[in-house]
Amino acid sequence: MGALSAPTRRALRREPPPPPPSLGLLPFAGIVLLALVVRLLVLTELNGSPWIDVPVGDAKSYDTWARSIAAGDWLGREVFYQAPLYPYFLGTVYALFGTKLALVRALQVALGSLAAGLIGVAATRLTTRTAGIVAGGLAALYAPAVMYDLTLEKSSLGWFLTALLFYLGVARPDPPPVRWALAAGAALGALALVRENALLLILALIASYGAARMVPLGLGLLLVLGPVAWRNHEVGGVFLPTASNAGVNFYIGNGAEADGLYRPLVAGRGHPDYEAADATRIAQELAGRELTASEVSGVWFQRALQEVKDEPLHWGELVARKTKLVFDRHEIMDAVALEVFTDESRVLGVLAPVLGFGVLFPLFLGGLLVASGGHRLLRFPLDALMALTVSIVLFFVAARFRLTLVPFLLPFAALALVRGWRSRERWIGLAGIVAAAALSWWPYALPGDARATSYANLANEYLRLEQPAEAERWARQACARDPSSAEASFTLGMALRHQEKDGEAFPVLERARELEPAYEADVLAEQGAIRARAGDRVAAAALLERALELEPEHEAALRYRRTLQGETEESQRSE
Repeated sequence: MGALSAPTRRALRREPPPPPPSLGLLPFAGIVLLALVVRLLVLTELNGSPWIDVPVGDAKSYDTWARSIAAGDWLGREVFYQAPLYPYFLGTVYALFGTKLALVRALQVALGSLAAGLIGVAATRLTTRTAGIVAGGLAALYAPAVMYDLTLEKSSLGWFLTALLFYLGVARPDPPPVRWALAAGAALGALALVRENALLLILALIASYGAARMVPLGLGLLLVLGPVAWRNHEVGGVFLPTASNAGVNFYIGNGAEADGLYRPLVAGRGHPDYEAADATRIAQELAGRELTASEVSGVWFQRALQEVKDEPLHWGELVARKTKLVFDRHEIMDAVALEVFTDESRVLGVLAPVLGFGVLFPLFLGGLLVASGGHRLLRFPLDALMALTVSIVLFFVAARFRLTLVPFLLPFAALALVRGWRSRERWIGLAGIVAAAALSWWPYALPGDARATSYANLANEYLRLEQPAEAERWARQACARDPSSAEASFTLGMALRHQEKDGEAFPVLERARELEPAYEADVLAEQGAIRARAGDRVAAAALLERALELEPEHEAALRYRRTLQGETEESQRSE
């Protein structure tokens, strides 16, 4: 008769199972300290850089929103279009301590460093103490997380909340107490107010905590999302627990012209200042009436589903493309690319290629294949990875969305490094690494140039700050890197026009129209303003009328026409 296994012998003797491994206070502190030191080193290197001093894109929107909150507008006037937790986090800091971006960065650095420690603790419960330390170290050094912790970006808060949820999912006592389930539900609610797609993680939590804890999990979720739903109802008449942009994002990721990445609804108007207004205006034109925020979202959902139905083969190809992009080695940028940070930080320049997603994902699959299949808590990170991956593929792919996958990948990546070279497991682990590397590193050409797009976005923000000389400098760099960028050409033309360099601005704007026909009304309006300033009122009026024929409600063209008419009337009176 064969020897009984250790668990069987314990069961026969009614012995309790051995306690789970503990990371220990000293390794936990070491991981947090490592993360803190790395972030401070990068911050020192980036001191004075516009990439952290000038909020760009969504960061500018969060900053503006937070300033409004700090000024007393806590309730707001419209249904949330974007996830609100991060702006309220910023607004609270601004209200208590003033508009100090350095303090915001310090808080984010502290939370990001603590997140690395929580990941180490969670990984220890799943694997071994050594693998937990390695996983925490990887989290401390993961370059995209370091970048987000130093910028006004909600991904920093999302990184911390994901790490906290991971910890609550696997470090809990067994059986899980009610208070832990309440905390896990509340943490998920907070994460959903940063990343709405995270709501799918409720399925992973239920599977981990068991059906007996569904009520406290749901109650914790309700305690966080309930006040947001009430607030949205008070200002907009709809019980919406997060934000109203789901339909728009679904269309961007699945419409007939979708390519798996973010695409503005109107070319050249991808800034948050425009997206909500454009989404509402177009939806109301399609519906032929005024719509509530939830009805606007519904119109975009319906439009996307109809286009999917009309071209199912295209959508199938699109899903395959988005799946590839989720696991691709590139960090698909939002407003600012990781590459511009690595250009100015030697620390990030070393960490990004060594510990990027293209390295982490192959290590994850290799570690998964050598992991012990009997550990029941392994189910939570795997369920979480599945839910999050599906939620990203359902919409569109960006590096900031993918960041939520990373905490759940790290324990397996660490396991590959710790156990992957044992003779009995070596070949299966290597096979997983090779297969994942092939998916992650398979050549895929992303549109545009990441640095050029970042330069153009920064130039746009300098225009908003009424610093056209700085805008010109960055726009010229964008055009030099990517001469095919219509946005860069248009931004350069605007920077030149604001400095009254009209002779240079006119052909540069014309170049933007040639590169992207959707810019035509914008270009005609600005060229009309140039002609008006030169005193050629007839040519100016003709250009403005052409712009308004294309877009009757074009704001700049209407404004310039009113000014031109006023000047003409004044001239006639003086004569």
